[in-house]
Amino acid sequence: IVSHQAIESFALTVKEIAQMLQSFGTELAETELPDDMYSIERILALRTEKYYQLKEDITAVTKEGNLLLSSFEEPDAGECSQDQHCERPGDWETVNRLLGQLHEMETAFDGFWEKHQLKMEQYLQLWKFEQSFQEVKNAIEFLMGQQAELPDTGDSVPQVKQRLKDLGHFDGMAQDLIGKAQVVILHGHQLAANHHYALNLICQQCNELRHHSDVLSDEIKRKQMRLQKTLDLHTRLQQALQCCDEGAYLLANQQMDKCQSKEGAQKALQDIERFLESSSAYLNYDPQALHYDFESVLTSELKCQIQSVQVKLENVRSMFENRQACFKKLLDKHVRPVQLVAPRPENPPRSKSPLFSPKHVTPWSSSHCIPFLFQIEVMHDYQEKRNSLQSFISDSDDNLDILKGHVINELIETERVYVEELFTVLTGYRAEMDNPAMLILMPPVLRNRKDVLFGNMPEIYDFHNKIFLHSLESCLGAPERVGCCFLDRRQDFQMYEKYCQNKPRSESLWRQCSESTFFQECQRKLEHKLGLDSYLLKPVQRLTKYQLLLKELLKYSTSCDGVQELQEALVAMLDLLKSVNDSMHQISITGYD
Repeated sequence: IVSHQAIESFALTVKEIAQMLQSFGTELAETELPDDMYSIERILALRTEKYYQLKEDITAVTKEGNLLLSSFEEPDAGECSQDQHCERPGDWETVNRLLGQLHEMETAFDGFWEKHQLKMEQYLQLWKFEQSFQEVKNAIEFLMGQQAELPDTGDSVPQVKQRLKDLGHFDGMAQDLIGKAQVVILHGHQLAANHHYALNLICQQCNELRHHSDVLSDEIKRKQMRLQKTLDLHTRLQQALQCCDEGAYLLANQQMDKCQSKEGAQKALQDIERFLESSSAYLNYDPQALHYDFESVLTSELKCQIQSVQVKLENVRSMFENRQACFKKLLDKHVRPVQLVAPRPENPPRSKSPLFSPKHVTPWSSSHCIPFLFQIEVMHDYQEKRNSLQSFISDSDDNLDILKGHVINELIETERVYVEELFTVLTGYRAEMDNPAMLILMPPVLRNRKDVLFGNMPEIYDFHNKIFLHSLESCLGAPERVGCCFLDRRQDFQMYEKYCQNKPRSESLWRQCSESTFFQECQRKLEHKLGLDSYLLKPVQRLTKYQLLLKELLKYSTSCDGVQELQEALVAMLDLLKSVNDSMHQISITGYD
């Protein structure tokens, strides 16, 4: 009876163990997993703890069964006759069968748990992988949006260099992110190599991440290449402009009186040839080649810059060709040296005008209370010089033609330089006063006062650039028309009166803000050696230069067409100077009707 009770109790315990294992398996299969990693790891830990508890229960029941089995003898066919009631050996077989069932349940449970454990670990690995994938993907998409806003061109060398620097910094951030993407992709490959149940999903996300990384990297490289190519183009244009400036400076500094001898002309011609040889790479730029080489980065602004540089190059080449032709003609004629001596007037000079000075500006006189006027002294009476003309020029008509050609060339070349200088002032200073990026550098006293600072310089520039320069250039082959150029436009030159009247206000404003960062930055961009005040004086200096050049031209035009017009043009320019000075005196008188 005791044995039977023990067997029944053991069988009941085995049944309970089977029910517990069945219940645990159902719980593992039906329980939904949460969305956060911490909860998943906690559930996995609790299930593992329960698994080991069940294993301990199975071990305890197995031990109990083995003890019960050992209390029965194993049946032996030789010891038991057919008539004997073999009850105890039957008990042994029952317990042994129950132990076998228990072992099978444990083996099946271990296999189930191993599969479940692997799946849970893979699920946790997939969750972590997808979290990393989504974070890196979102970061790459954010950088792609920022990258799309980065410009891939620029309007100047400093601007392009700054944008290359900014893009380099951005590329550093992108490379760090691409490195993180590579780590996530490597993690995915490791999961795939371990036969993860979500193999297809992992491979798809790895490919997607690799595609995003490649697109980001390619876009940055493309913009770097475009910016570098744009920088190369700007550098070439800048070198060409610098070459033009150096060429114009060379021609302007050749002293014509020293070039009238054969030796002087030969030396000047050699200087020109050396400069042309050293600068041929820049002076001979082909605009079509530039368009072809930089077609991929050309914008409308860059095309305008190329065209502007090309016009300037053509002008400089024309200046050099004209100067070379003059020197070669002079060498062919073997011109004797001409001694240029300033005429000594018999009478005192005309009234000295208080407005202009060829060299400097004089402060205002406290005794007359005249605010800041310029002085230029018109010291030579052209009629007196004309009477003594034969005393200081060569008697050869050919030589006179050559010298006259020199003066006309100087007139046209300096006019081109003058127009270019006005253009740089208007674009490099006046236009920058409307530039929002420069507004922070501009002192408050200067804002909305560009018309005070620059006066009617835009009107003067338009006149010279669109009208007067072309009129003078048409005189290259017809010097007798020079006088008519001035006479036809004598009314237009009255605009200088307005400019000079505004000059005291302009100078007063300049003195208040001459040390401002705004003007320093503009001067740095233009690479000017002189400040803005020197360029604001250019129209005044140019006005006085005309009458000097006309006097020189009259010296070499004794018996040719157009002399009468030249004399009238000189008188007109001298009258203009006097009119400007009179108007300056007039506006300085205050307190009277």
